Amino acid sequence: MTSLPESLQQHRVAIEDLSNVSDGKVVYAPLRSLWFIFMAGAAVIGGALNFSWGGVVVFLLATGAVLLLGHSLGSHRKLIHNSFACPKWLEYFLVYMGVQVGLAGPIGLLRAHDLRDFAQRLPDCHPYLRHGSGFWRDAWWQIHCGLKLAHPPKIEIEPRIARDRFYQFLEHTWILQQIPPALALYALGGWGFVFFGTCARVTAGVFGHWLIGYFAHNQGGMHFAVEQAAVQGRNIRLASILTMGECWHNNHHAYPGSARLGLFPGEWDPGWWMLLVFRRLGLAWDFRLPKDLPARPELVAQDGLGQSILAPARYDLAAPRFADPGLAGFWRALWEKGDADRPALEWPASVLSARAMRILVGARPHLAVEPALDLLVLHRDGHSYIGLPALCLAMAERGFAARIIAAVLLPVAVGIEKVRRGFSIRFQAAT
Repeated sequence: MTSLPESLQQHRVAIEDLSNVSDGKVVYAPLRSLWFIFMAGAAVIGGALNFSWGGVVVFLLATGAVLLLGHSLGSHRKLIHNSFACPKWLEYFLVYMGVQVGLAGPIGLLRAHDLRDFAQRLPDCHPYLRHGSGFWRDAWWQIHCGLKLAHPPKIEIEPRIARDRFYQFLEHTWILQQIPPALALYALGGWGFVFFGTCARVTAGVFGHWLIGYFAHNQGGMHFAVEQAAVQGRNIRLASILTMGECWHNNHHAYPGSARLGLFPGEWDPGWWMLLVFRRLGLAWDFRLPKDLPARPELVAQDGLGQSILAPARYDLAAPRFADPGLAGFWRALWEKGDADRPALEWPASVLSARAMRILVGARPHLAVEPALDLLVLHRDGHSYIGLPALCLAMAERGFAARIIAAVLLPVAVGIEKVRRGFSIRFQAAT
């Protein structure tokens, strides 16, 4: 058998031969199929007969809550990847919310995820595991069927999950767990709330999970490629809010254990935002980020943004010259006349083009697009400034009128930078 990549040596899945994840057949799964048909039918018929805008609001709120707290944080980032730490009671709550998505029990979902994750990193795997059978067939397979492998691999789940009585209880009763919220919704708004808040929510969760999974393995942008992998993950930019950040699947394939999925500016990741809120409340800590994960020789950058993570950090932002001078310090720097040396401005490619930046700051600063940065950095008079305040100082180099505009914007820029620092996990000039 071909030797496994080092990143798979400690995986929960173990195989004896590559055929363990490629030889098998897709078979009809009655429980899975009937579960979806029942929920979808109840949502369509019951929702039509009991329509109300209040029901629509309940659907949106309930679906958003279970996708954010349950699927993204509880099931995926915590239970499966253990990418952050939190109190046990919060872990249980998040995983319970994950069960409310209606896909499976927590242990069954973990087993299905890990089998797919492991198989996709190998040179070949069954089309069922890599969403490789075409749109409509894949929809039928994933929603109504299951994969029966000829020689299934061994999946070893750690005792903290496999022997946890709460998780075992949820595993055996995951379908029944829809009853408590349905009863609560009925008490609040009758059958309309039940059809929208339970049936439509489960239908959207199951169908959406397949739909995003299909496109996340077939169409979309790539910052990274995993060499010798059966399929590459793709980023689906327009689905960031709908998926709570789970759409950044190319990033996830590159760094499966990262608590943050939207790694670059503009990649909105509500799951990560929620984790930062938990952190501020003292409810989450020990986040794992790309820098904390073992290097993967098979990981290759596909653009400058991917290279910015794989490249070494350009600066240590803990150095004295990067110290935050505060609003008063920025104000003095804005109005003080600099030395004869031209300031130098560096920024990541994702912020602005060189032409746009030149229009913004004028001719005096040296400009350089630097892939190894994820923050704008201005070097001037022996000090280095970062973020939006640095951009204000650079704008002031255009002349007196630009300096007045920069002075107006500076307090806002300093405030935004303070918030960013408050929520930041680390201060590095490269992610």
